[in-house]
Amino acid sequence: MALGHQDHSAQDSAPAPTGDLLTSIRDLDKAADQADRDRFIAIAEWADRHTTGALLPDLYGTFGLPDDDAHTEAENAWVSRFGMPGADTMLELAGPGAPEISEFAVIELAAALGRSTDSGRMLLSDAVEARYRLPKIWQRLLDGQVQVWRIRRVTDLTRSLTAEAAAFVDAHLAHVVHTASFTTVKRLVAEAAARFDPETAEMEEVDTAATLHVTLDLTTAWSIGTANGVHLSGLLDRADAEELEHAIRTIADQLAAAGSTDSLDVRRAKALGYLSRGDLTLDLTTEASSVEEARQRRLETTKPTRQVVLHIHLSEAALRGNEGPGTPEVDPDTGKLGLHLARVENHHQTLTADAVRDWLAVPGTQITVKPVIDLHDQIAVDAYEIPDRISQRVRLKRPTCVFPHCTRTSARVDLDHIDEYVPPDQGGPPGQTATDRLAPLCRRHHRAKTHPSPVPSNEAGSTSIAWDYEQLTPTTWLWTSPHDIRYLVHPDGTTTL
Repeated sequence: MALGHQDHSAQDSAPAPTGDLLTSIRDLDKAADQADRDRFIAIAEWADRHTTGALLPDLYGTFGLPDDDAHTEAENAWVSRFGMPGADTMLELAGPGAPEISEFAVIELAAALGRSTDSGRMLLSDAVEARYRLPKIWQRLLDGQVQVWRIRRVTDLTRSLTAEAAAFVDAHLAHVVHTASFTTVKRLVAEAAARFDPETAEMEEVDTAATLHVTLDLTTAWSIGTANGVHLSGLLDRADAEELEHAIRTIADQLAAAGSTDSLDVRRAKALGYLSRGDLTLDLTTEASSVEEARQRRLETTKPTRQVVLHIHLSEAALRGNEGPGTPEVDPDTGKLGLHLARVENHHQTLTADAVRDWLAVPGTQITVKPVIDLHDQIAVDAYEIPDRISQRVRLKRPTCVFPHCTRTSARVDLDHIDEYVPPDQGGPPGQTATDRLAPLCRRHHRAKTHPSPVPSNEAGSTSIAWDYEQLTPTTWLWTSPHDIRYLVHPDGTTTL
């Protein structure tokens, strides 16, 4: 009888609305984040209790030394104990400025957490690095404002930095660490390493230039079936790589336009073959009966000169020619002589100004100088199609897709009309295609915004639901999800409201 009553209740009870389920999942995720924070903070406390300074008092009692005896005797006792085979040792788990931690403490913690010793050591290392070398970021963790996985992503990169460079990263990243992308973190760490250790940066640059190579594995294949493929690997100069990537992408796109049914990877591989035969582009505008005929005609024409188009930001001192290449400048952040650094917009890469000079010194190079664009200019047209002068300004203002948490570069994404475009002949207002009415969206998120989400089966009768967003400032967007969760997308990332 009771069982029948339970079955009847189960049939009458309706599942919670989908929106409430999503809210419940978010609450559980927040609780898990807080538990992760509490654990990480406790691990740092465990490290504090097993540093050199904390273990020395224990040695006094171990070796029967009163607290007021000479400190040198305690040190001798320390060396005596830790110099014995198999005894505990002190490990440098973090960068300069952080304390050493007892190896046996690492082993004990890892066992308690059900981890391998190596895994436990890495976790403890991240906690020590953040606690002692990134105090501003650590404070944000204590305040519950950043997730542990984001901090560990930073500490993994800062361990090799000097104390001054780590402090530089901490100061510049602390206020945005909760939203910063991994690319942003890597770029900042690389810049800090170059600023505070310019000698190492110069040595790495020279070593890299000396180890450029391309390797083709033409040895006998393991089987006849695989003999038609050859593995290629190498390390290229960045300018050469940019030019090669452009040529490969161009030919791969042209092969697709010519009717090729191969995958993109296969077309890119074939593009290298065309390049090896002297083709930089394929002539597909003529009435050639095949791509091969177009290639043969192309070989009869003159090869174009090398063309390098880069958007580069250089310091004023680096542009003054009378100082000559390699002339150092006083770094405003370090106060010491350092390197001229150049920021290349193509892939948001920072490198030295001397490397840029080397690229432009290649004989036959065609240098294209792009004029400085005033991003405050507002340009609008009535047509739905977006002209280059508008699309370029929109992409420069926002280098990535504006969907929440998306980090895809805006160089190869769609430009979306924030408000649905209405043709003028159907009553639409003028100037709908404008720099302040467009936003870069990758194809996946463009589709999600354009097409409504399916209505859950238990909410039949509900209207279709879709993503919606509005532009608050030229670089800030407010998104609302199908279940009314709001996200603020800004230059430093995404904040859930």
